[in-house]
Amino acid sequence: MATANTAAQPQALAQLADIQEPLLVNDWYLAPGWWLLATLVLTLLWLLYRKYRQQQLKQAPKRFALKALAALDKGAAGAPAQITALLKRWLLSQNPGHPALSYSGEAWRQFLLNSLKTKPKAAVVALPDLLALHYQRAPQQTEIQAYADFAALWLQYADLEQYADQQKNAAEKAKLAKGAADV
Repeated sequence: MATANTAAQPQALAQLADIQEPLLVNDWYLAPGWWLLATLVLTLLWLLYRKYRQQQLKQAPKRFALKALAALDKGAAGAPAQITALLKRWLLSQNPGHPALSYSGEAWRQFLLNSLKTKPKAAVVALPDLLALHYQRAPQQTEIQAYADFAALWLQYADLEQYADQQKNAAEKAKLAKGAADV
């Protein structure tokens, strides 16, 4: 029997196929969960970039106004009018239909003071009389500088939404008072 086994072994070995090695596992293959995570991270980065870019575009008029204010010749006779025009251009870029665009003199001064956020109001020294400042033949440099400093502060800390809410509430109160007086 031993001879039968030994004779069958070469035939059985001849019938065997070569051993196939498994394919090499790709080290860079990621499971679907990792692909999903990578997609989420890339989407989040893209959304953050978009938000950053929108913020930059929103802040562009303010940066431009601050640079123009810094470059303004404060020794010129028309410097107060140029500062006011610069502030109104910025306001126009933020809110084209804002009622303060038509203000002048004391109404403009009150708007500037009221629309400033509460925190920097303590830093305001004194806003000069703008009507006198605009129409003086030779305004004092200290007043022009004070107005320019206030303008820079206002550009950084103006709260137009708060002022719009105050105006809306005042208009509603006036409307109610008028309605009560008519009765």
